[in-house]
Amino acid sequence: MADSEHERGGFIRTMLGNRRRVAIAIVTVLAFATIPFVTERWLTQVFFTVLVFVVLGVSWDIIGGYAGQISLGHVAFFGFGAYVSAWLTTPTRAGFPESIQSPVIVAVLGGALGAALLALVIGPVIFRLTGHYFAIGTLALAAIIELILSNERSVSGGSSGYFVDSGSAEYQQLFLLTLAVTVVTVIVSYYIVTSRWGLAMRAIHDDETAASSLGINPLKYKLIAFGIASGMAGLAGGLYAQYTGYLNPADVLGLHWMVEALVVVVLGGMGTITGPILGAGLFVGLDWVLGEVASGYSTAIEGLLIILFMLYMPKGIYGLITSRTGDTSEEDPPSETVPAPDESATD
Repeated sequence: MADSEHERGGFIRTMLGNRRRVAIAIVTVLAFATIPFVTERWLTQVFFTVLVFVVLGVSWDIIGGYAGQISLGHVAFFGFGAYVSAWLTTPTRAGFPESIQSPVIVAVLGGALGAALLALVIGPVIFRLTGHYFAIGTLALAAIIELILSNERSVSGGSSGYFVDSGSAEYQQLFLLTLAVTVVTVIVSYYIVTSRWGLAMRAIHDDETAASSLGINPLKYKLIAFGIASGMAGLAGGLYAQYTGYLNPADVLGLHWMVEALVVVVLGGMGTITGPILGAGLFVGLDWVLGEVASGYSTAIEGLLIILFMLYMPKGIYGLITSRTGDTSEEDPPSETVPAPDESATD
């Protein structure tokens, strides 16, 4: 009990330690909250996409950047969460009883829970694979889910798509909900990576064998990272379904979501929480500007810029900023959160 209170106290001190960062975060959130009321809907859609990519990027960074498990199937949980959310607000179109129809918030949380449970069910099996075999396995999982949903037209709409009814919720309300969920996701992620769990994930990332010899159960913490990251991806998918009002298996489970989420993390800086936030803003902004001025070559230009980032700024924008300011608070795990040995790791 005392350890958990000390851990929470350390987290709060770390969060509030940099007043300038907190002030910037508060101003940014307040500015975002005004967007759906002072801009046209198409521009609100652009900023909504930024928020979705923040959640996707931060969630992938937990499993990939911190736990060191490179998943190429993160989109599977995004798409699954989107469909679970859609089924809960519009059940009759999938042949489900009307009695399960739920409010938007409940549906979004249901999408997150469904994605997390899916990850925890397949996790013990898929973590038998390591390295690039694990990456290929997660990619295959996304392809399998897409194939199943594409064939089961009665529950997914197939190529014709699935229209989602968000009830009386207006797009402004859905945007504010997405903003609130994004803020909570970032705070929870920061708490996780600065806690005992986060330190254990870093240890597994650095050297799984050494971490195991110190009493850390690798499978346990991989499953924790996988479940949390997948649940957050499902959360993003649920929000996407409710905001856009339309789902298609080829869209929400398409490889482009996975590629773009990875780009967000690479541009911003892997292994940090701030990195994906910066990367999401840069990527969506760059994509929009290039689409306007060089639409025929935008994808090629983006690819070239990503290669240049990986060659000359491997730590992303956040790494560049911290190298100039000397602030590495996110990169250094707190020393007081050393995880206790797991008995199951030594059985």
